Amino acid sequence: MGSAITQPRQQHLLHVLQQAECELSAQALHQRLRATNRSTGLATVYRGLKLLQQAGLIRSRKLANGETLYAPVERDDHHLICVQCGAIQALPHCPLGTAGLGLGAVLLQGFRPLFHTFEVHGLCSRCQHQEACLDG
Repeated sequence: MGSAITQPRQQHLLHVLQQAECELSAQALHQRLRATNRSTGLATVYRGLKLLQQAGLIRSRKLANGETLYAPVERDDHHLICVQCGAIQALPHCPLGTAGLGLGAVLLQGFRPLFHTFEVHGLCSRCQHQEACLDG
């Protein structure tokens, strides 16, 4: 039995991610594929996502609840995440820059970055205000 991942399947996964308005979980991607009458199993979706990630075509980020979201690397989203209410605010640009992620060759020591995520976890202004009201 050969590999369940074929080049056309990977291309279709990438196309669906590129057309999506936001990051998608593997489950959401699987549902979209099923809606287009593609007979692709969830395990096949996970394998395809791993191969696309290893090829440097997609990135992933893990949410606090353990769910992983995927998007094309061109969609360079970075976030401020409230640890209290879960609010997520997208940053308008990447604070790390693009070339080498702002890391020198000495730090990378032969490591080849494929993608990065940038998240800052803290308290949003609303939760800070609620906390101040409770304290005062």
